[in-house]
Amino acid sequence: MAIRINFYICIVVAIAAVLFSSIVYTRSARSQTRQARIRTSQLSDIAANADEKLGTVRTLPSLQTRARPPLQPSTLHLGMLETQFFEYAKDNNWSAISTIHRDEFTVHNLQPGGEGLYALPDRKLIYVRGFTANIYFERDRLVGIRLTPDNRDRPLTAPELLTLVRAWFPDDVLSVLYQVAPTDPRKSIAETLIGTIPKAFERDLGKLSLPFCRAIVFPSPVPVNTLSTCNLNI
Repeated sequence: MAIRINFYICIVVAIAAVLFSSIVYTRSARSQTRQARIRTSQLSDIAANADEKLGTVRTLPSLQTRARPPLQPSTLHLGMLETQFFEYAKDNNWSAISTIHRDEFTVHNLQPGGEGLYALPDRKLIYVRGFTANIYFERDRLVGIRLTPDNRDRPLTAPELLTLVRAWFPDDVLSVLYQVAPTDPRKSIAETLIGTIPKAFERDLGKLSLPFCRAIVFPSPVPVNTLSTCNLNI
């Protein structure tokens, strides 16, 4: 009888041990699963943060923020190559009228395209129109421009001319000669020389019996000088 009781007790203890081990294993497995899920979540967050830092998708600003002012056409400078000037003329729809070569000197008579330029420092808008232009080159380098009124358009006034010179040649110090009829209340420009004229073409200048005025145009931020010395004999 005692042997049977001991046998039953052993069986009960064995079953209890198995159940306890099963419970402990299940809890341990659940705990490990939870820890694995936590690690996976943390790794995912780290990877996401790394991706965000390395390749953050940035939205573009509004069109109003990205808008730019109207493009300023390229400008001129004394000494520029003839090919560079004709790139400017082509880009702004200038038209060729005639060309004369004399030794190393060349003059191109052109009709401007009416492009708009901004004169610094106040970005005053001036249009390249109201005249035809003789463009003088010495050894393929720009040395001067002579302007004569275009009868199909309104001629420039002295302030408009000097503003145009500033806009055309923003980085040069330039001597500007021009003629104005003394009896003209509007003071319209009859003839202009910006820069110099080669000796081979000096007879082109001063065909009208009017005195010349001279103004010096400096680069920005010096204001455009509208004061001129007149009654000059060139």
